[in-house]
Amino acid sequence: MRETKSVVIFLVGTALVWAFSTTQALGQTQKEKVMLTKAQIMEGAKKEGKVTVSPAFDERSVPVLVKAFEKKYPFIKVTSTSADGIPAYQRQLFELSSGRANLDVFSTNIAFWSEYFKQNVVKNVDFTGMVKAGHLNIAEKMIDDSGMVVWLGSYTGVLVYNAKLVPTDKAPKSWDACMDPYFKGKFTVDTKPNVLAWLTPAWGEEKVLSFARKVKENDPLFSRGNTRNLAALASGEALMNCGNYVHSTQRVVRQDPNIKMVVPDPFPMSYHEPEAIYSGAKNIHAALLWIEFLASKEGQDLTESLEPGRASFLGEGTLANKLMKGANVSLCGNECRGMEDKIMERIATQAWGFPKVGFEPKKK
Repeated sequence: MRETKSVVIFLVGTALVWAFSTTQALGQTQKEKVMLTKAQIMEGAKKEGKVTVSPAFDERSVPVLVKAFEKKYPFIKVTSTSADGIPAYQRQLFELSSGRANLDVFSTNIAFWSEYFKQNVVKNVDFTGMVKAGHLNIAEKMIDDSGMVVWLGSYTGVLVYNAKLVPTDKAPKSWDACMDPYFKGKFTVDTKPNVLAWLTPAWGEEKVLSFARKVKENDPLFSRGNTRNLAALASGEALMNCGNYVHSTQRVVRQDPNIKMVVPDPFPMSYHEPEAIYSGAKNIHAALLWIEFLASKEGQDLTESLEPGRASFLGEGTLANKLMKGANVSLCGNECRGMEDKIMERIATQAWGFPKVGFEPKKK
């Protein structure tokens, strides 16, 4: 009880401080867009000599990416930190908006997407202009509609099954498998339904909700987390996963040849790994080089080697790029990503009857 009261007091205090800091942040006027030449970027980065980043990549991947970047730019020392989970991103947003964050580059978590712009914490960098002028080597489609955020990766959703337990003639071929009586009570569904939400561009929100209701009628094994669902598949507790991240699945596929992926129709895919430059950044030039490096073929190839399936689908040769060829892709872009949380909430609460997204139901 004492801990609960402390948390409430902390949150109330945070809200009051945030309200005050927000007034200050909103009072800061955004200057003209940052538009620099390649020569200016390089000269400025050499003078800065450092950059502090908070990427969203896997914690095992970040040190490797940092090492490769420092090898390419030996005059820049990288300090990396991370925010893991919604509470951590919320704290980071508070630090950014209050001007207390010691960051140059950060990941704009989709849960607080609009707040980053309302709080004026994203540097008004003209990525599109610099790319078009040839000063930055970034695929233009990686840049979001604001022109200030770059999507450095992608997430994709597939059906996964255990070929040792499922006969060839019963193997899943489409989303219909999630409603197939053969899999009734023997397939997993993540209670944070990102993958299903990404079907919205192809199906529309109401059809997605209708599908989710039919999935529930087939008595799935609801649980939270791709890793947990894959473990249930590998152990034989489940025969199939109804919607799993490709990059998570690949970790298991490489160890167990019986675990198979199926690219469904439509094939849900979303932009991911968004990074932006902090409005209070002290090392803007080095920050531009960091984002450019991660977006380049060199950076994308390295990301792909570390976590196959997580690099951008825009990169030729990445797993996401290969899987999407010939597929009917349902791409969750800027507008869809902005609605993703709302759609997931409707699926979890309206279609499945859970109190919230990510709810952990008791095992039967």
